[in-house]
Amino acid sequence: MKSYTSLIFSFVFFLCCGSFIQGQPTSYSNTASYNVGDLVVSGSATYIAIAGNSGQTPPNTTFWTDLSVAATALNIPVELVPSIDVTTILASLPNAAPDVNSSSGGGSSSTSKFEGISCRGLVSSNQPMFGGFTIKGTENKKVAFMGKGKTMGVPGYATDTILEIHNSSGMLSVNDNWQTITDSNENLSTVSSEINGPEDSLESGMVMTLSPGNYSFVLKSKSGALGGAMVEAYEIDSLSSKFEGISCRGLVSSNQPMFGGFTIEGANLKVAFMGKGKTMGVPDYAIDTILEIHNSSGMLSVNDNWQSITDSNENLSTVSPQINGPEDKLESGMVMTLSPGNYSFVLKSKSGSVAGAMVEAYEVE
Repeated sequence: MKSYTSLIFSFVFFLCCGSFIQGQPTSYSNTASYNVGDLVVSGSATYIAIAGNSGQTPPNTTFWTDLSVAATALNIPVELVPSIDVTTILASLPNAAPDVNSSSGGGSSSTSKFEGISCRGLVSSNQPMFGGFTIKGTENKKVAFMGKGKTMGVPGYATDTILEIHNSSGMLSVNDNWQTITDSNENLSTVSSEINGPEDSLESGMVMTLSPGNYSFVLKSKSGALGGAMVEAYEIDSLSSKFEGISCRGLVSSNQPMFGGFTIEGANLKVAFMGKGKTMGVPDYAIDTILEIHNSSGMLSVNDNWQSITDSNENLSTVSPQINGPEDKLESGMVMTLSPGNYSFVLKSKSGSVAGAMVEAYEVE
């Protein structure tokens, strides 16, 4: 069973989104959700999650392994184990081996994918936040969606969110209050062992089974005033179909960023990122975007103009024609090879005026 809370996609932002930081032990909470590799302290011992879970208290050996086991295997003091990267720790545990980043063997070890995605930005009743995602494969994918406001735990949140899911034919589903489902989709309570629904009944969400293809979401609130809101999408099953790409479009400025997060599962994944303004082709776009990528240790990369890479990452031109870079050199982007774990992005512009911008992230074959 897999369990997820927020990723977006870490530093303070990851805490705002609800993700647990890999490699940094936290006190175990019976109400929290944990991913493979999360470290918790329970009693006098520190444990590592070997399976996603919620409410599975250590030392439940189906879901947790005492770090003393890894210490013995690695021949180091147990106190030093949390400073080792999560992949190395998991590789030392026989019962966690299928989840380790590896190019051979069975299980999902040689398969990499986006496991969960989230986007956070400003919304109102007439200024929605938009996004998109692609499901690739041959099997239908069961996905849990949430449109959060109050549950984010940050001030200035949007009240009474409304979440829509669309495909190329039109709107597939709309939800106002997540505990009330008015169509054929499932209530989030049906997957409560894996996903906790929002704490506020006025927030939105549903569970949908989607066939491979392209989809979009629209998140807004019933208030005319701008407030912060977040969309989350998590895969519920472990089938071969997977999220292949994600995008989020919302309002940004120099001091009002748009945030997001994602989880990578399996092997290393090569990802092309773009922070678009003018290229969106809509009026009132943000000029001169800046895109940051973070993990739990801090900022991994920042880019101002996509044609100028100032670190060890690749230029988007290296993956052309599979991915086309933004049309404006002032827009941002880069290509990064990322190991399994939790990541976040921050998109802003150099202007103090609020305007539209979009983050895109695509798996590069």
